Amino acid sequence: MKEIEDKTFHILCVDDTKTNLILVKNILDKKGYKISTASCGQEALEYLQKNPHIDLILLDVMMPNLDGYKVAQILKRSKSKVSKIPIIFLTAVTDTQGIAKCYNVGGVDYISKPFVAHELLMRVKNHLKLKFVTDMELEKTQNELIYMMSELSDKHCEVTKHHVKRVSEYSCLMSKLLGYDAERSKMIKLAAAMHDVGKVSIPDAILKSEKNLSKEDFVIMRQHAQNGYDILKKSNLPLMKLAAIVAHQHHEMYDGTGYPRGLKGDQIHIIARIVALADVFDALVSPRGYKKGWHLNDVFSFFKSKRGKHFDPRIVDLLMDNFGEFLEIEEKYRG
Repeated sequence: MKEIEDKTFHILCVDDTKTNLILVKNILDKKGYKISTASCGQEALEYLQKNPHIDLILLDVMMPNLDGYKVAQILKRSKSKVSKIPIIFLTAVTDTQGIAKCYNVGGVDYISKPFVAHELLMRVKNHLKLKFVTDMELEKTQNELIYMMSELSDKHCEVTKHHVKRVSEYSCLMSKLLGYDAERSKMIKLAAAMHDVGKVSIPDAILKSEKNLSKEDFVIMRQHAQNGYDILKKSNLPLMKLAAIVAHQHHEMYDGTGYPRGLKGDQIHIIARIVALADVFDALVSPRGYKKGWHLNDVFSFFKSKRGKHFDPRIVDLLMDNFGEFLEIEEKYRG
């Protein structure tokens, strides 16, 4: 599969014998893997605390102070993502009990020392492929659940068909234009999809209204920002924490006249500022049951007039300079 061929896997090798580290590194370097090393268990734990995105750990068993078994136990009991990193033990232990313990403490495999280069490469390749496929399936499932939840929140989905998808794609594009890397942009894309999740608590009569809302109904509608925040803030996942901020702040305005808190300028999270523009852009260019999409010249003029008022000037400028790319997204996901 092309995706796995494009990925550079990061492997942490832990061994208290320097020659073993050099040997393993030389073997794996030739295959294009990124290799980091640690000379003891404590060093490995400290490294992983700062670098939790490791794809695989090659872990020696017999080390002073913290042996490999103990290191594995600590990692597997962790509540962070390091608990999911596969561990292959590199061990001189050959008795049945010692090998069984490798699996009991969370190892996925073991390689006996002295090892053969071909065997090391094949074991590493197989477990990295397994992790990659598993991660892709988990990500796919997570993404599907996020979009299902987001579309459920939009009870008038026949009127705003594909709105969630378009806002997500606009936000992802803007994130890249602002210089965020692919991983962060993907996270922003998913967080943007949940910007209106608080609408699950808003009555259908208000959500589906094709008339201007009364003052009383508008007060109720505005509650979706706070409600979305209250729903999402309960999670400890970084994605959900970001989504909570987006849900809470995507109706704030750059000049401080937005809601629910009247935040101004940089008080508004940059991702919420991105989603705010994406949300309004989609509302203007997309036809609804009660209106046609705005003429593009009118959309362009609107955002120029709201630069520094409703929207972050830098984000408006990027929209203006890359208008065609945003329109391509609208066309691709048009209802």
